[in-house]
Amino acid sequence: MSQQNVLDQTIYLDRNGRDIPIYVARPEKQARRPGVIIIHEIFGLNEHIKDVARRFALKGMVAFAPDLFEGNPGLPEDRNNLDAMRAVWQNIPDSQFIDDLNAVYREIAKHSDVMADKVGTIGFCMGGAIALMFAASSHKISWVADYYGRIFYPQLTDNKPKNPIDYLDGLRCPAIFVFAGQDELITADHIEQLKQKLVQKRHKFELKVYPEAKHAFFNDQREFYNEAASKDAWQTTLDFVGNSIRLPGAR
Repeated sequence: MSQQNVLDQTIYLDRNGRDIPIYVARPEKQARRPGVIIIHEIFGLNEHIKDVARRFALKGMVAFAPDLFEGNPGLPEDRNNLDAMRAVWQNIPDSQFIDDLNAVYREIAKHSDVMADKVGTIGFCMGGAIALMFAASSHKISWVADYYGRIFYPQLTDNKPKNPIDYLDGLRCPAIFVFAGQDELITADHIEQLKQKLVQKRHKFELKVYPEAKHAFFNDQREFYNEAASKDAWQTTLDFVGNSIRLPGAR
């Protein structure tokens, strides 16, 4: 299947009896290219995330978007049911998300057109926090982009034993953080604590806050989509990725 000059397909990864679908988008012209793992919001792998994958492919990368919820108990028929999806997320240990993503990376490394040493990860909302935790737990990842992922959980549980900020101790790759200024889930104080910890650790990072934007402003299929902030965040992220892995065309 193709869209413009992008080829896409869905592959499946067996994880102890759970078949994880992975949407793959790659440039039509075959060549060895950098890769990116895209981690979805609480709603799972949907058309918005697939569109983001195609956008990365149009920029010359091979994009992999796994559905980390598939095969887990309690999945509602309607994945737009926020309360039901939050319950599913709460019942999945963060360690499972990280283990599944490490398995996704190992699968990616088998693809002959992917540069295994130039694979980054990006996540949105729930996926932003998971992307950070994954990158900090796997030194195979070349860069990480966290779009308005939780910095602190509302409460810690057996499944969520550490706050996302606590994973920074293991982070080795460059990181970019994108936040909305009008976000009730992530306060200015939380963002400042994140920034101070990154500075203290002398970590290579970028952090950008869009003062007028609301949570999930990048998703053009949701009510708080902010076109100006979304376009700027996208270009800023592309420049960051290009500089992190020396991608041709980076400013």
